Amino acid sequence: MNVMSMGQNFDPNDPLGSMKKQGGKNVDKCCVERDICKQTCGTTAKECHTSFWACSKKICKGDQNCELQAMMGSFSVDDDDKDEPKKDPAAPVDYEADRNKRDCRGYEKVQEKVCKCIPNDKWQDATDKNLKAFYKTHNPDKLGTDGEIKDLADVWKKWKGKEPAMFQALATKYKAKAVMMKTKPKPPPYKPPPPLSKEEQAKEDKRMEENRAKWAKEDAERAEKDKKEAAKNAERRAARAAEKEEEARRKQEEEDGETVEL
Repeated sequence: MNVMSMGQNFDPNDPLGSMKKQGGKNVDKCCVERDICKQTCGTTAKECHTSFWACSKKICKGDQNCELQAMMGSFSVDDDDKDEPKKDPAAPVDYEADRNKRDCRGYEKVQEKVCKCIPNDKWQDATDKNLKAFYKTHNPDKLGTDGEIKDLADVWKKWKGKEPAMFQALATKYKAKAVMMKTKPKPPPYKPPPPLSKEEQAKEDKRMEENRAKWAKEDAERAEKDKKEAAKNAERRAARAAEKEEEARRKQEEEDGETVEL
């Protein structure tokens, strides 16, 4: 099982490393357990999402730097996004559906990669074999001399119907052996571009001078346009004020001209 932690040292791929180095809390544990959940067959994306935020809340306890790490850690980077079909720009936009699809994309791809469908009548045997294989690799003491699980009946008495939770708990318990921790590779050191020749620098200076003149002209035109628009708005406000004043004057004259019959 491969999982990705957020790293421990500051580098361009880990901008939050300085926070951790200062002794702040970090949510690496939650990120690891979230990835274990995603790679456990039978779990749901909602379960993994909920457990990640429950873990983060327990660790952070209101610490803002820690909560920022959790928010950054919740963004899953999917290397296979380039394979996603392009959406028709003319198609109607459903933001909620798009958000749900994006949130589940990483989970679904991991499940497709590590899980396979088993017929119902073969499911229990396959689950027993998976459990035995796990113990054989990570804790052989759980197996008898015949290679079978010693307390299989007790295992199913506790975990029957909760098999995904069982395998997730096992991977978490034995993560020092069962989980391969991966960190993002560091980018190559930055190499500044070679200096320009005199001719190239002269061309670049001329280009920038032309651009500055162009931008200054555009700014002046925009300012003049804004000035004219402001003048028009002022005229419209003055006209509306005059109309209201004339309406109030006529109303007052009508009231003053009224007579009362006795």
